[in-house]
Order: sequence, then C-alpha cells, then structure tokens
Amino acid sequence: MSRLFIDKAFQKNELISLSAPQSHYLTHVMRLKEGDKVICFNGKQGDWESLLKKQKKEWALLPQKQILPQQSRQSCALCLALIKREPLAYALQKATELGVTEIHLIQAERSNNERVNMERLRAIVVESCEQCERNDIPQLFAPESLSKKVDALSGKMNLIWLSERGTTDGKKSSLPPAFFIGPEGGWTNKEQTLLQKSNAFSWHLGTTILRAETAAITALALWQYRDEIKKLAI
Repeated sequence: MSRLFIDKAFQKNELISLSAPQSHYLTHVMRLKEGDKVICFNGKQGDWESLLKKQKKEWALLPQKQILPQQSRQSCALCLALIKREPLAYALQKATELGVTEIHLIQAERSNNERVNMERLRAIVVESCEQCERNDIPQLFAPESLSKKVDALSGKMNLIWLSERGTTDGKKSSLPPAFFIGPEGGWTNKEQTLLQKSNAFSWHLGTTILRAETAAITALALWQYRDEIKKLAI
C-alpha cells in the first residue's frame, strides 16, 4: 500500500486536500484510482488508512482509522560535514532508514559543497520515511560551523567523532549519541583539537579509509543493532 507524508492534522472522515505533486504521484506514478487505500502520516498521529477521493478536478484523502500509533524513537544525531551533492543525499536517505532522529549539517574546513538546497534535502528525508515505513520525521538542521554544533550539543548528547587514522577511546555515557562525520580528507588538526577539547571521544571503524557516506551508514548501523550484534557468534 502506498504511504504518503502529509503535513496536516488528521481527523476521521474529514477530507485532506492533496497538493498537485502528491496527486500526480498517487494517480500517475502509483496509478491509484478513486476509492483505493493509502496510508498517510504526519509525524505526530501515527499511520492512518485513508481512501483516495476526487473532488471535481482535485484529489483528497479521507482518513478512516489509525492502523499504527506514533513511533517513539531513541534519540540519535548524525552531524555530517557537507560533502558532494549526491553522496550527501545518499547519506541522509540511509541515515533516515537507520533511525537517526536529528541531522546536523556542518560547514567543515575541508567541505567542498558551498550551496545546500535545504528544501530538497528535507524532501529526501521525507521520501525515505515514506519508503521505509517510518512515521516520525528526523529534524534537519541548516549548516553551521563545527564549533557552533559542538556548543549546541555538548552536555545534551554523547559526542563521538570518527577518526580514520586514530584509535577508539570510547567511554560509557547515559546520553544519546551524536556521531560527527568529517568531509573528504577528514577533519583538520584544528577541528580534531576542538572535538577533543569538547570531551568528544574518537571512534576508529577499521583499517580501511571509509568515504563520509559509508562511515555515516556504518556508525549508525552499529549503533542501531548494537544489542543484536552482541548475540552473534562472530
């Protein structure tokens, strides 16, 4: 069944008007017809089974019943340095699938992406939620300097920065994790010093040098499945 994010409140048997792109997606891409069922969600009220309805020349959804309550998710932040356009989109898509609740973009010293279309990136995050059956939407924060992001998250989250050539100096913490992923070429010495002084600990993921988007996916996958990994006999 098709899933669609709609940024409006739901009420049983009250029509929700669809935008032109949403109508096009359901009727032309998915080839749905009037009366077909669609799952809609708004990030606050869970998943709702709805019926596709036509009003004159416009399309709408008629919510019938909640079929899944709103998800409650453990906090986890991805703090990703700006990288090239397509790898950045890919990283955000996969981070959403892996359950991240906050995405912070960082204008690092070695970032090679000066312009960011926040509307496009949010659309990628929303589309990923639609596809992976997630009904909460991660918060997406506009790019800021590393120092501003560190100041904003210090004391609220357990800061973890990925070190491609360093060592792991992890420590237990009751705070939710915030993974800091550097750009191509990694964090500069100045940025590493800033992270170290902020009491962030380094995490080394192996002997090979990972691309930024690969490092982000690896770190989040290990975090999400940390309890399951302990059960594996490997």
